[in-house]
Amino acid sequence: MKVNIALLEDEDAERAKTESMLERFFADAGISYGVTHFADAQSFLKHGSGFKDFHLLLMDIILPGDGANGIDLAREVRKVNRDVAIMFITKTVQFAINGYEVDAVDYVVKPLVYEDFALKLKKALRYILLHTEKFIMLNTREGAVRIRESQIYYIEVMLHYLVVHTKKGDFTVRGSIKGMLGELSASFARSANSYVVNLRHVDGIRDNVLTVHGEAVPVTKSYKAEFLRAFNAYTGVM
Repeated sequence: MKVNIALLEDEDAERAKTESMLERFFADAGISYGVTHFADAQSFLKHGSGFKDFHLLLMDIILPGDGANGIDLAREVRKVNRDVAIMFITKTVQFAINGYEVDAVDYVVKPLVYEDFALKLKKALRYILLHTEKFIMLNTREGAVRIRESQIYYIEVMLHYLVVHTKKGDFTVRGSIKGMLGELSASFARSANSYVVNLRHVDGIRDNVLTVHGEAVPVTKSYKAEFLRAFNAYTGVM
């Protein structure tokens, strides 16, 4: 999963500082992300599409323009998108409490301190993971099956097919591990050349074996370091 962020900040120095901290945080977490910068509320509102391509909105409460403020902008966003995570970055702490009117996940006070900002970004990521659950369409020989990501335990390659082990049973589909990973969120990681595991269902790791929903799944030497990094990033957020 790639976390798409909208950053509303009109001061170049503050924008650069925020982006630097975001880069540090997501590098440490091992999570892909992207930032789109907006200098004012008007340019953001023109973005359109219900803002559904963003997972996180970072904005000041006081915005450039006549009477523009982040609370009013957040109200406009909430009219079309109830799920996007909103976090205010502000010097005006006295107004921050108003963020709860628009279900803001939190606020952080300028000047930014990385340790505090990182803790609040973890909170935002938990919100994002809980509110952006994806559905996957599995095209089996018996027909199409729509299933929640959270119901998938792990996926393995068998000959030219993928066997998707789920709460609803096992489904066999054509495809590749690489292609499947492209559809899945950051809750999944590759443990071996022929296995992809849902990190939320990992019960234990010992030597070169994972326990995934009570079943043994291999984690090979060539994938172990990257798998552990993804697992630690996931558990660190959750």
